[in-house]
This record gives sequence, C-alpha cells and structure tokens, in this order.
Amino acid sequence: MGISLQKQFIYFVVPKTGSATLRKALSQYIDIKRPTEHFSEHVPIKRFLASSHADLTRDFFKFSFVRNPYDRLYSGFQQDVLAAYKLKHWEESKKPIFDRIGEDFNRYVIEYVTRADIRNDPFWICFCPMHEFTHLNGRLFVDFVGKTETLWNDIRKLEKILKLDCAETEDLNVRNPSRSELKYIEHYSPEVIEIVNGLYSDDFRYFGYTPLEPSAFHARA
Repeated sequence: MGISLQKQFIYFVVPKTGSATLRKALSQYIDIKRPTEHFSEHVPIKRFLASSHADLTRDFFKFSFVRNPYDRLYSGFQQDVLAAYKLKHWEESKKPIFDRIGEDFNRYVIEYVTRADIRNDPFWICFCPMHEFTHLNGRLFVDFVGKTETLWNDIRKLEKILKLDCAETEDLNVRNPSRSELKYIEHYSPEVIEIVNGLYSDDFRYFGYTPLEPSAFHARA
C-alpha cells in the first residue's frame, strides 16, 4: 500500500505485479505505507474502505498495477517457496507444505491454493484476485490501471498525471527479467490452467488478458 498526502494519491498494491520496484520508484512521495493493521502491505479496496483512511478515496487519485494471471500465480508460488525457508514468520505456515510436496507447483495450486482463504488470510494474499484491489461491486474503483508487462511505460504515464519525478531503480524481486507474458507457462498442467481460468475469470475479463485452452499445455517442470 502506498499513500501520498503531498501528491494526493493512493496506490493499491496488488502482490506480484512489480510492486517492489514501483514502491521504490515512488518512495520519495509515500507518506503512509501501512494504513491498516491487517493486510497492511496489500490492502483490498473493501478492507481499505473500512479503515480510518477511507475518506481519502473521495479526492485522491487511485491506481494499481496488474499482471497476466498465469505469470502472477507462478511468481507467487516462487515467493512462497523462498519465504518458507528464509523468513521465520513464514515457516510455520508454508515450510510444512514444501517439506511435504517439494517444489511441485501444480500440486501446490491444486491441494493448497484452491483451498486457502486467498482473500482474508495474509499468508495467501499473493493469490487474491487482482480485481479485489481495483474494482468495487463489479465496477472499476481506481482511476488508473497499469500493467507489469509495460511497467516503466505506465510509470511514465503516472508521472505526467500526478506531476511526479520517479526515482530510477532496477527491477526488484525479479528472477526472470523478461517482461513478456506467459514466461512461466511451461510449468503448468492442463488441470491448473483450467483452475486459473476459473479462479481468475474476472481478472482476465477486466484487464484484457486471454485465457488459454487447457488441452494445449503440458507441464515440463
């Protein structure tokens, strides 16, 4: 989350959409980083509207960034694997899972992501549908939606809209620096393609990403 009182904007941070890079670029303008006690870093709109900062949405410029759902889901999986063995507060929630299944992405999605409370459990927030941060009751709530695939081009658009001068920074928390879509699709089984198509159907529709045909893909890793 990022709120600028000086520039009057609210950045609804969707996990795994280049947010570490963007937050660093905007860091000189951010006055409030964690506006709520729960979901303090990634705050869906409904939860933010129940906070003490809700009134800011009436006058402040609101924006968010999104990403191809297939790439975002796999990136969230990668983060969970890493955090499970490096972050103590993450170990209790995730380490037993990976001790059990290894780095089996498809099994992780089928057996865990689909059963998790991805909207309300902070340990599963990386898998929360993106529209929870951009839409309210089926209607677009934010004023601008950028995309990870065109991150810096869209940051430049924000600079013009908000009269910012964003800091130049390298891409952070990135294993595969490519900005192309579907860069992780080789890891998907047809079953998980179908799961993603259903779980994130509104994200595909709202943000212009194309669902894939499950029968056309076979996991190679």
